[in-house]
Amino acid sequence: MSVTVFTARSVVTLDSAVSQANVVAVQDGRVLHTGMLDQVLADLEAHDITIDNQFADSVIVPGFIEAHCHIVREGSLSRFPWVGSYPRRQVDGSVQPGCPTVEAIVERLHKAHSEMKDQSESLIAVGFDVSMVGSQTLTLEMLDSVSETRPVWVMQSNGHVGHANSAMLARAGVDNTATDEGVHRDENGDLTGEIRELALAMFLGVHVNLDAGGESAIWDGGHLARQAGCTMVTDLANIATKKSIEGFANVVNHPGFPTRVRYAPLATFISLRLSPDEIADLLVDLEQFNSEKFAMGPLKFIADGSIQGRTARMNWPGYCCGSPNGLWLGDPEDLYKLMLPFHKAGYQLAMHTNGDEAIEVGVDIYRRLLEAHPRFDHRHRLEHVQMATDAMFRKIKTLGICVNLFANHLYFWGDTHRHDTMGPAKARHLDAVGTAVRMEIPHSIHSDAPVTPLAPLFTMWCAVNRITSTGHVLGEAERISALDALKAMTIGSAYLLHCDDEYGSIEVGKFADFAVLDADPCAVDPMAIKDISVLATVVGGVVHSNSGN
Repeated sequence: MSVTVFTARSVVTLDSAVSQANVVAVQDGRVLHTGMLDQVLADLEAHDITIDNQFADSVIVPGFIEAHCHIVREGSLSRFPWVGSYPRRQVDGSVQPGCPTVEAIVERLHKAHSEMKDQSESLIAVGFDVSMVGSQTLTLEMLDSVSETRPVWVMQSNGHVGHANSAMLARAGVDNTATDEGVHRDENGDLTGEIRELALAMFLGVHVNLDAGGESAIWDGGHLARQAGCTMVTDLANIATKKSIEGFANVVNHPGFPTRVRYAPLATFISLRLSPDEIADLLVDLEQFNSEKFAMGPLKFIADGSIQGRTARMNWPGYCCGSPNGLWLGDPEDLYKLMLPFHKAGYQLAMHTNGDEAIEVGVDIYRRLLEAHPRFDHRHRLEHVQMATDAMFRKIKTLGICVNLFANHLYFWGDTHRHDTMGPAKARHLDAVGTAVRMEIPHSIHSDAPVTPLAPLFTMWCAVNRITSTGHVLGEAERISALDALKAMTIGSAYLLHCDDEYGSIEVGKFADFAVLDADPCAVDPMAIKDISVLATVVGGVVHSNSGN
């Protein structure tokens, strides 16, 4: 049987038995051997060997595994006008410039409106973040100035808040008689056009289709993942109908699709249309679509909102800017009852928890679940876990919970959290990856793309340096080493996805999934990690080049 030996300047295997390597031998899509060239060739002399030198001047690391992103949305949002404050990379390698002010946002919306030929078509833009434009929000009047007849919708980057003009509100049947929680009003009781959390259900998927593009959006998400060095990504809030998952699987299983996918059915929202028994039947039905490249991951549940959107649930003293406490996306007791049958059935659970009150409640829900039905190696997850205290981490470890920390927040919203949301004392402990490392709690770090860019090397840079967008070091004690960051982005992510036996490191028997870089992230200056280029990925021994992007 033929063996391909990939040569490299160096290979970072994350295999504790391999101290030094510059080649990886691959057979049938899996790692057969690693080490130094001469020794590997001698060990494999009985095999039919092909030496592949295309990466001879590069560094091979385990393929990055993004354990919390929304890959379909990442692909589909590239089709909409971008109004975020920072530039956004497109599938073709081009870059959409950012909008640093609300005036620039409105100007871009006017331009997009003028270029649309169908006057009945809605104008949808994405990426807005109020904290990045001087805390100045988009008002109903601003969006009405774009058009009084065309429905206009601007989605905040956090995914928890949107902004509508009067035409969009009218299309959704929202007027001053609306009583839905999340339909925001000003001090006079008038609609502002801001729509939050569960109230988004009146718009998303009905009048605002953020997942436009179908199969091509999935392909675009896959190519963006390849550009970033990801060999496995997640779709961690999938509405999961049988038809949609079948179509998703067909795309990912195509031989040319460049990454593996694990999807997480969003049980919090699926429960709005199906009973727990019906959800259980659906999950069993969906297992038929599992393959080496595509499979179901954890079930996703949501406790609270976002910190920067002021919808996360905070403990005392609350938001330092004076905002009222955030929103529960359902009563915590109801959340426990919803999760219990799936915990008993053996599913892995993942709970979105941003604020410290939400984390506290999430930990307690997991405690109750495990007391009601003890389980071994459950690997239940807390997602984002941005404000966990040392005491919370100790409980997390005791219960065997895994944490997936939103490291990119440190750069994009670190300053906002210091000054406007949680205050400087709590912000020092934001996304405390260092504590997770010290306490040996299973963990990963993530981008939550498209909330922030899908860029594992940047995510690693954030966890290593903890530098905000203004250059402030936020909680130096929570910094981690580059090696620990690499582990979090590879084998740590694989552990959280229950697949570390086959992915996450370059070890004999595991799938041959690599990222090919122009430098070793563990050897460069820590500040240079984000500037390393991804040259290619290898998925199951198949090379996917970034040449030309």
